[in-house]
Amino acid sequence: MTQTMDAQQAVTPVTPTTPWSFLGSGFLAWLLQRVTAIGLVVLLPIHIVINHLANISKVEEGILPGLVVFSDVVERFESPVYWVVDVLLLSFALYHGLNGVRNVAMDYGLRGAGEKVVTGALSLVGLAAFAFGIATLAAFID
Repeated sequence: MTQTMDAQQAVTPVTPTTPWSFLGSGFLAWLLQRVTAIGLVVLLPIHIVINHLANISKVEEGILPGLVVFSDVVERFESPVYWVVDVLLLSFALYHGLNGVRNVAMDYGLRGAGEKVVTGALSLVGLAAFAFGIATLAAFID
């Protein structure tokens, strides 16, 4: 029994592999989702301790009227480390959350033009929220 190959089966295109081929098909989004998750796990406890727990003893002793006092926030913002932590926390939280929403939409089968529209809309929301967050942080500068 002889088997005949059709013209399409006989010629199969070979896709060249490059060292960066793995970056296609969503690898970067996948990687950044994991990196931002790790960043959030590290930065969120730091933020909570510094902003919400560090003043508990001062409040209990009657030195401060509440846990978050405007003058303390202004004082903390004099340190560049505090700025870096808050800007990273803002950008990691926005990327992680909005990329998660995008991933859910893609899990429900969104592809093609719909994927581009959702990605573009979420990117605009993220950029607007980031600008608003930076403007809010900048309000604490003397």
